[in-house]
Amino acid sequence: MASDFEIGRVVAVDTSQVTIELNRDLKALTLSTYEATVEVGRINSYVVIPVGARRVVAMVTRVVMTEEAELRTDKTMVALPSARRLMKATMIGTIDGKAFTQGISLFPVLDTPVLVATKEDLIAIFGGKEDPESTPTDGAGYCAPIGTSGIYPDYEIRIAPDTFFGKHAAIIGSTGSGKSCSIATIIQSILRIPSVRGTRFIILDMNGEYRTAFQTRREDGSWIDAYAGFRCLYIPTDPSTPEDNLVIPYWFMNSDDFVRLFRANVGLQAPILKRALGLARADSARRGHRNTTFEALLAALNRIRAHCENDAPNQQWAVPKNIKADCDDCLRFEGTFPPAWKELEDLGIAEHIKNGFEEIRQIAEEAASNNEGLGSTRIKRILDAIERIRAKLEDALTGPKGDDYAGQASPDDPVYFDLRKMVSSTIEIAMKEQAEASSPGRVREACGPMMIRIQRYLTDPRFEFLFGPVDGKWPEPFHGLATFLRDLLGMPPCDKDNILLSPEEELKKGLLPFYDRQRNKSREAYNVVIVDLSLLAAEVLENVTALIGRLILEFLQRVGEESVSGVERGSFPVVLVLEEAQNYIREPRSRDDESISRDVFERIAREGRKYGLGLVVASQRPSELSKTVLSQCSSFIVHRLQNPEDLRYFREIVPGIYNQLLDQLPALAPRTALVLGECVRAPALVYMREANPTPRSKDPKFWKRWIEKSPPVPDVEAVCRKWEGEDVGADHTERKSATGEQAVE
Repeated sequence: MASDFEIGRVVAVDTSQVTIELNRDLKALTLSTYEATVEVGRINSYVVIPVGARRVVAMVTRVVMTEEAELRTDKTMVALPSARRLMKATMIGTIDGKAFTQGISLFPVLDTPVLVATKEDLIAIFGGKEDPESTPTDGAGYCAPIGTSGIYPDYEIRIAPDTFFGKHAAIIGSTGSGKSCSIATIIQSILRIPSVRGTRFIILDMNGEYRTAFQTRREDGSWIDAYAGFRCLYIPTDPSTPEDNLVIPYWFMNSDDFVRLFRANVGLQAPILKRALGLARADSARRGHRNTTFEALLAALNRIRAHCENDAPNQQWAVPKNIKADCDDCLRFEGTFPPAWKELEDLGIAEHIKNGFEEIRQIAEEAASNNEGLGSTRIKRILDAIERIRAKLEDALTGPKGDDYAGQASPDDPVYFDLRKMVSSTIEIAMKEQAEASSPGRVREACGPMMIRIQRYLTDPRFEFLFGPVDGKWPEPFHGLATFLRDLLGMPPCDKDNILLSPEEELKKGLLPFYDRQRNKSREAYNVVIVDLSLLAAEVLENVTALIGRLILEFLQRVGEESVSGVERGSFPVVLVLEEAQNYIREPRSRDDESISRDVFERIAREGRKYGLGLVVASQRPSELSKTVLSQCSSFIVHRLQNPEDLRYFREIVPGIYNQLLDQLPALAPRTALVLGECVRAPALVYMREANPTPRSKDPKFWKRWIEKSPPVPDVEAVCRKWEGEDVGADHTERKSATGEQAVE
């Protein structure tokens, strides 16, 4: 009966909380029912409040005792104060029949009885006791177990994968609180569900700790996948393993990537760099300098026409000189921009253009030598010449040869181009163009610091993974972008007969590891791809993470074009796990604090869901993390948080209904977390499953090492040789010293 489970009455109600006065006969804060003996008032336990045919579920957040003096009519009697026990609980959902729904749509009234949760209530809240390994069907909902309830250990906590990954999730907690193990156990729980065939988890691993969670190491040093039937691809950034390393060819970067990486200022450097990128990509795509040439010629024709239409009496003497100067600029094209002039020759219009401008120049020079204005006759002759030149340009664009040059090259197209050629020559053309409207010396001086930074990147071996060998260059691979994305997304090689990759004779093995893996036709699909960024140079971390995120997002956006990809938008889901996200998605510290990675991942947080790209953001300092990214997360797994600034910041992100629950965060034990949001049936304190195998994130054992008689000692020389980029396995006993003498064995 309901009265057997009653523990008190509602004495206060607000929009999210109720205050409950416990029954006075409930002395020991325990209640014996026909089901069991249960504790009353335990923090994070559930109570049930009947409201009509439905039941409101509330989560206990506080229990207090107050004293209340009795009012006696007999003034001669001395009455001792009586204890009044009050309990506060946050309303989290409603049970209607046997179904639990998060959220409140009705509220209890004063003096409503309050009950402890029965087994039937707990089954409605947590779900049934069906086998967690059972095969979930489409729309199965809460099917992935991540741990057990910290209050009701007989009940598992399960998440809904569609909500957790599809609407983004955040895993927050101080260092050592269990974030890495939580990420590993969640992915492992997905992989262990028998019906799961293919997943696409991409982990950006900042600390090099996730490989051991999905692969085990053999005695001979090789690695094997930890789960039968599932495969893990590990991509390191270790200079000692170049054959497996992360390589992202520079031509995948867009103009903003280059501008941010080379720190080109918005005054002169950025426009010149973007112009050079457009020219370089155009040249590679057989569009050459057509756009540059045509733009300059058409602009000159417009200026000459404007001079002819200038009817100001006091300026007529200067009109012929101005026209002559514009013609001289165009006639210098052949010597100043040889590649541009070659484009005109290929189109068969170079001589026509040259003759037309020479004719206009001759007319203007004739007027200038006589100190006369142009006059109506000369103006008509000039306008006729302008129309002839313009007609030749338009014919070239629309004619048979012009078809090869159709389309405009964008500095953002992921088209192969020779970066070193761009730096040595193409950027010079862009600077000369800019110098037409400014001082050449000023332009070169302004671009000097940027050029120094570019040269440093091209000559530093640490950045070979991005810009190619310092003593050479990458050749252009067939289907380079497609092979990179297939590799990054864990996809198998393309099986189409008409798609051929560059053979090893043209693209040597080891230059592009992702390309080598895709040339291996026996390669299967991977369920988890770990990109280990722990040894990546810190100054390019933001650029690399932003580039990976942007390429995945823009690929999935284009997958949505069903007529091209053959699949519907959102039907190719990808989960991107961002470990230590505060390192590259930081909240801006000032108005001028720019971050390309923050821009990219904020865009993914806002738009990624509709294209099937989900984020799992992990951070130990939420106060340093982008508020936009956190606010787009609908699910939270929160471990221990102790920093007051982090606690304050996190309270601003999550819905206010959870504020009372967050008070316990500083005291949470390791592996224990509050799970909040849409991914679970109800907010709960969860004892997370133990990851098996575990990430390499265990706390160091100081005392154990201090008391050992023979503690392990690292090979300092081997570590440093590897650090210096040398072959660790080489015999250094015969190495020559700096003075040229042979080292003593």
